[in-house]
Amino acid sequence: MACRHQVDKDEAWINRKRIAEEQRKSRIFNAKQRQIGLDVDALNRQVHEKRLARAREEECERQFAEEAKRQRDLAELFEKQKVEEIRERDKKIEEYRKSAQKPEYRKEFDLYDPNQKKKERPPRISADDPCPLSSVQKLDGEDIDSKERQKKQKEMVRDLLLQQMQEKRMQNFKKDKEDHDWDNMLLEHDCYAVQMTREEARRQRKAVEDLKELNKALATEKRDSDRRQEIIEDIEKKKDIEFNLESDLLTEDPNVARSALGPNRVVPDRWKGMTQVALDKYREEQLQQMLDKKRRKEKEQHENAQWDEQLINQENVLLLLEEEQKRNQLKFDKELTCENERLADDQRRQRDFLENCVYINCVDQDYYDQFNRSSR
Repeated sequence: MACRHQVDKDEAWINRKRIAEEQRKSRIFNAKQRQIGLDVDALNRQVHEKRLARAREEECERQFAEEAKRQRDLAELFEKQKVEEIRERDKKIEEYRKSAQKPEYRKEFDLYDPNQKKKERPPRISADDPCPLSSVQKLDGEDIDSKERQKKQKEMVRDLLLQQMQEKRMQNFKKDKEDHDWDNMLLEHDCYAVQMTREEARRQRKAVEDLKELNKALATEKRDSDRRQEIIEDIEKKKDIEFNLESDLLTEDPNVARSALGPNRVVPDRWKGMTQVALDKYREEQLQQMLDKKRRKEKEQHENAQWDEQLINQENVLLLLEEEQKRNQLKFDKELTCENERLADDQRRQRDFLENCVYINCVDQDYYDQFNRSSR
């Protein structure tokens, strides 16, 4: 039993050593974590918290957008209702005008009534003194019923004014009622908006308080985690120091950096740098590359100089050809001028010959007088 117990202890110790060795290798060969020292768990928590905050913000924005859309739809509905009410009111006014405000109901209709002559009665039908057939029926300026007519006209004007005043008061009353309803609706909307603003502020304050509590819990958890991590790091550092003292990591032997993947490969965590021979070879290669680059540059400069010289020669040839063309053009212009002068002299001599030698006999008056002598 004692031997069996000792074997189990040895196996457990070997397993612990194997697990510690794998953890150490994961820390050493993980270049990112070893050089930068990232806390992956903390980063994951931060990413998760950021996603939660973004989700909460998106939810708040979505609720606010829905509420704004609902308010906009409600305002559009109220606007449509108001437009419908105005249209219905105008329709009723138009129907009232067609039914109760006909042209024949107007007080001045008798001035432009097309059937006025047909409706007129004899001029003195209203008086108690009718005229016989042989007497004068009506005199200019005579108006027997003027007082009665003026009285009726005044009553009509008074009734019309009272009716207009009543209609005006009704219109003002309806307008005041509509304005009052509209103001009440705007007040309700403003109250609702203020309530929504207060509710949003309350939600934001609650979210800030929840975030503070969460940050406090996370800070406490982070301190505990940092404390545990420091303890674990201290243990791991002690183990690393012991391993480095016992292993080939800190030795000066360059053979420990050789890789099993090939002669040109090295193990990064064991490589001690280049040897003097490798440095000399590297400097020789650099010097050779500098010389090759210098030769290429000199060759390129020589080719550029040849191209420049060729371009200059071509430009000189073009200048010579242009000057030769100009000389030929001047010579041609000069010959053309001489030819034109010679032709002008020939034309001048020809004109002098015709005027002085050929056309010398002029016709006198006797030549014209010999014609038209007879009566015919």
